[in-house]
Amino acid sequence: MKKIEIINCQRVLSQTGITQADYVINPYRGCVFGCYYCYAQWNKFALKYDVPWGEYVHVKLNAPDKLSDELRSNPTGTVMLGSTTEVYQPAEKKYRVTRNILEKLSKTSMPVIILTRSPLITRDIDIFRKIKDVLICFTINTLDNNIVKAFEKSSPPVAKRIEAVEMLADAKIPFYIHAGPYLPYMTDPEMIIKKFCHICSRFDFENLNLKMMSKENLFRIIRKSFPQLRQVYNEIYENSENFVRFWSDERKSLRLLRKKYDCDINCYFHSYDSYFPIKNFKIK
Repeated sequence: MKKIEIINCQRVLSQTGITQADYVINPYRGCVFGCYYCYAQWNKFALKYDVPWGEYVHVKLNAPDKLSDELRSNPTGTVMLGSTTEVYQPAEKKYRVTRNILEKLSKTSMPVIILTRSPLITRDIDIFRKIKDVLICFTINTLDNNIVKAFEKSSPPVAKRIEAVEMLADAKIPFYIHAGPYLPYMTDPEMIIKKFCHICSRFDFENLNLKMMSKENLFRIIRKSFPQLRQVYNEIYENSENFVRFWSDERKSLRLLRKKYDCDINCYFHSYDSYFPIKNFKIK
């Protein structure tokens, strides 16, 4: 049973250092999708909270009213929704906090970016049409539902995500595919690009950041679901030379795919030094 709690927030628009935005809005705290590689599980609140990541969501029910107050000062800049939560997780069906926030933003000239992996986003196509400048970042990092089930406990299945982006495309709502995290030997870049290049011209690839995932969870998933990959994961991550070589080769491959499919492909490949000190990485 997922724990759902109603809370009141003190502010909604939070200034951010994220390159793409000036403000972030998170209508919820926590996320019941429970992706094992989600960076939000390492924020200060999540680390202190006594309920496991993926088992709770706090609903900021007063957020739309608070936002109305904050918008009276006429802030300018881009707003990003969903930097530390899924804004279209199941609770949104009932509480509609995200939808009510978008209604408020649609009355401003502030550009809006929405991060999601949820098909529920298609419910709000009518509001997206009211927003002057909106962009959807939709996460699909594999077309293999077995991989989704292994790494994302309660996340929407691949087929539903495909339907969602097709609906966004049909409605002419701007979106791009975020293929992250890029899982070595599991994420198939060409398969993803080939599947969507007729409706999507931009693909962002971000590699697996082991700062954001428990090593124990990674080892457990590999052992249980992908034992054939134990050796190659050890080879990639056990030293910096292997790591740099692997991602350098992937970057070159993506450059070729960019030319082949004539689309915009961006690589957000973190350096080896940006990861935790990898000692005793071996998947036993």
